[in-house]
Amino acid sequence: MKYSTFLKDNYDIVLDIIDKMRTGIWITDGTGEVIIVNSESVKTGGLTREEVIGRNMSELLDMGYITESAVMKTIGSHREECIVEELGAGGHCMTTSVPLFWKGSIDLIICVERNISEVERLKTLLGQQVEKKNKLQKELLRFKNQKDDLSGQFITKNMNMLHIRELAENIGKIDVTVMIMGESGTGKEVIADLIHKNSSRAEAPFVKVNCAAIPETLIESEFFGYEGGAFTGAGKGGKMGLFELADGGTLFLDEVGELSVQMQSKLLRVIQDKEVRRVGGEKSVHIDIRIIAATNRDLKREVEEGRFRNDLYYRLFVVPVNIPSLRERKEDIELLARHFLDIFNSEYNLRKTISDDAVKVMESYNWPGNVRELRNVVERLSVSTARSEISAIQVEFCLNNKAPAVSDYIGTESDLYLEDIVGRYEKQVISKILEECGTITATARMLHVDKSTISRKIKKYGL
Repeated sequence: MKYSTFLKDNYDIVLDIIDKMRTGIWITDGTGEVIIVNSESVKTGGLTREEVIGRNMSELLDMGYITESAVMKTIGSHREECIVEELGAGGHCMTTSVPLFWKGSIDLIICVERNISEVERLKTLLGQQVEKKNKLQKELLRFKNQKDDLSGQFITKNMNMLHIRELAENIGKIDVTVMIMGESGTGKEVIADLIHKNSSRAEAPFVKVNCAAIPETLIESEFFGYEGGAFTGAGKGGKMGLFELADGGTLFLDEVGELSVQMQSKLLRVIQDKEVRRVGGEKSVHIDIRIIAATNRDLKREVEEGRFRNDLYYRLFVVPVNIPSLRERKEDIELLARHFLDIFNSEYNLRKTISDDAVKVMESYNWPGNVRELRNVVERLSVSTARSEISAIQVEFCLNNKAPAVSDYIGTESDLYLEDIVGRYEKQVISKILEECGTITATARMLHVDKSTISRKIKKYGL
């Protein structure tokens, strides 16, 4: 039985079936004349069923109802065709037409159409939302960087540091790459922040990244971002990389000497081409960033020994800035210590002060961890000291983790007993710490023992 005969004989049943389908369906004869149309197709197309049935697809083309016809293509090619049609009523449909043959001729053509206008709208909306999200991310970064952070203030009276501050303010105005060198904890980030704030990019993001803290397996996706589904665990919407986040602003690469040679090569390419491509992406994105790098390594030696690319070295060393260690600017120790104490007093709702003798102890210390170590020590003392004033002995204990010399408490007796020596020494130590800390609890905390132990010793020695 011909398909057209079956359709004619079962028209109402076929119409009932296709009306229940959520895709538009047209059925024409071999010449393109419309025989049947379901209600979903009517919704999509903009004409009523009565206006369509009985018309040839060529007529609908002439009327401007459609700009292209898959049916007419199938009539010409005698095979399945798929096109995207622009509808006169607005919108787009993806239409697939399939010919049904009877004795070598096209008997019927079945068209299945899917309205992709909504898909396109949602895609556009999604793109707008992603763009908005990216803008909000950058705005959040900018806001974070603009907050008044007392710890990031430039505190110094050292002549070398004052010169560095002036240099940072001047080179901030010139959009050049800067390399900041210095020991760990000297304040390289503070200098980078100062350069950024004095640049034309001050209102744009200042993105900080510790190159040594990112696992090698994640470093590429962190720097370049990734498209959704690029790898196992990748989010559906993808993620912006650090380069994109810093677009328009400054990217601070701390510990840049820790990057692998492979990543160094990719960084060089970004600097040269000013383009990045996300992991799993097909398109490159233009970026406009200023790079400030920092290291505690001797990169010149690293180049000589083959661990750092020579071409990247010269790209980064446009303007070098050397920061002195804290032991080279001891006149700043008191300023910084009191500055940090103000921060922690505010943060922890305290009213601590520091004695002049305590400051002298700090100034005699070598500070291998530089300003970062000083900040940590001040924080530790501010929260572990019961008394309102931080004393010299507390600083000594904190810095050196040692008590007074044993020789001070042996005495002149020729007949020495270990138990007596230890007892005298212990008594003096507990007495001094108790005097400084004021309470059993604080004394126990300072000596890293239980309160019950201190109470027992106080009773034993009559303190």
